Amino acid sequence: MHIFTDRNHIIIDTRSSDEFLDHHIDGSVFVGFSGGNFKHWLELLLPDKNADIEVITTVTDADKVMATVSELGYSNAKLMELNSAGDVLDHISTNEFKEIIRNNNDSAVLDVREVDEYSQGSMANAEKLPLSDILQGQLPKQDKQYVVHCGSGYRSVIAISLLKLLGRCKLINLDGGYQQLMAKK
Repeated sequence: MHIFTDRNHIIIDTRSSDEFLDHHIDGSVFVGFSGGNFKHWLELLLPDKNADIEVITTVTDADKVMATVSELGYSNAKLMELNSAGDVLDHISTNEFKEIIRNNNDSAVLDVREVDEYSQGSMANAEKLPLSDILQGQLPKQDKQYVVHCGSGYRSVIAISLLKLLGRCKLINLDGGYQQLMAKK
């Protein structure tokens, strides 16, 4: 069952992942407009084209974002203003993550890459839960603190925003994802 089958209102934040991590509206879901296949993830996230969507975007991207949302067939979308208050998502650098792993081998890691990406390598003790499975309602095995990563840091922010919306886990984003981690070995 899709995660948003019973929701008819959602707030989508299309700004960059860094902007979302630093300041977002509680209950909003990240689907960044630049650098991460916006159309693909928006349609997977919201299959109901009649859902009421409030869209947070930058002033620069507002017209392009709304044109794309309309082009995809979402008929009930409107812009939402983001004020200066908001929630912050925890995130750590790869160096901070390596220090945590060195000091605590029991650290929980959640890998939200897709199954075919695991062949590129993965962390030995990471729980593997692809973002596409989270969209279908699967949740992490335990309700505990996880460091979450994907390939580059885009999908992990989507996953964290979804799991946070569902009130699950304490989640920390790994900046730069698995690619950044492997580049700094």
